[in-house]
Amino acid sequence: MTEHDQLATVAALAITGLAMPPIMALLRRLQVIDRPNHRSSHTEPVIRGGGIAVGLGAIVGLAVSRDLNGADRVGIAVAAILFAAIGLVDDVRGAGPIARLSLQAITAAVASQFLLHGLGGGITLRAACGAIVVFWLVGYVNAYNFMDGINGIAAAQALVAGATWSVVATWRGIPAVAIGGALLAAAALGFLPFNFPVARAFLGDVGSYFLGAWLAALSVIALRAGLPFEAVMAPLSLFVADTATTLALRVTRREPWYEAHRDHAYQRLIRLGWSHVRTTAVVSGLMIICALLGAVSLTGAIVARTGADISLALVLGTYVVGPRAIARRHSMVA
Repeated sequence: MTEHDQLATVAALAITGLAMPPIMALLRRLQVIDRPNHRSSHTEPVIRGGGIAVGLGAIVGLAVSRDLNGADRVGIAVAAILFAAIGLVDDVRGAGPIARLSLQAITAAVASQFLLHGLGGGITLRAACGAIVVFWLVGYVNAYNFMDGINGIAAAQALVAGATWSVVATWRGIPAVAIGGALLAAAALGFLPFNFPVARAFLGDVGSYFLGAWLAALSVIALRAGLPFEAVMAPLSLFVADTATTLALRVTRREPWYEAHRDHAYQRLIRLGWSHVRTTAVVSGLMIICALLGAVSLTGAIVARTGADISLALVLGTYVVGPRAIARRHSMVA
């Protein structure tokens, strides 16, 4: 990254941190409060909507950075801002699942036009790629939102993935992905002290949609730029694996998959008595391991890459089934 873009990253961090107190005060005055219910992992009312500050910091950094071309910059901004707007409406007024999903699909379709700008090939290929990008944007944003259920976990995902992409893209000489990852990691880091270890504010849907959309959009840019699939997707894989398996189980049991619940692997750990700090620390450590295993694909060594891919699958499988195994062991001891 250039010195200018390094300053943009510092600005994203500083603006997020400085904006949090006044935004929290405003949200408190407007009574935008997350009050605990039977599906919550917290027990005290907490301000919801702190992601507004994250969005402000990241977007300012994006606006002043220089290493992103016009289409990529607009694609990230459109995805993150419009998804965040949908989340803000949901935070303040609430929205039905059909209306919310429809707006998300429209937003993803608009953003995909910029993220796939200049894509060659015939109309069939472009249409197929567009459909995949729309599905990915909507799917990952919702997965990210589902996973934002305990202190620090969502910010940790943005921090790990953003920092990983920034490092590997710098190594590979892809400045657009390097600055995109650094900006998001900086904004997430600026929010983290307000959410972890004790939560004074939650991201809210506005924040989880913003971060999820930025990550999903930047991953498309990274893949188009030539980063290996594992290097791009491994840092995101734990959230995807947890959400996919949980939704599959809920559909199998004929439970409403779109409603809030406490069936994710990390939520099961909380129900087993783990603290938010312990759970987030373990999940963050696993995300880092996944990111490192994904980075092995950069070496180009087939044997090492295959071994890392198998190890990644084992890590994800262990995480997904681990809480149930722990619960069975506890029941046997009891």
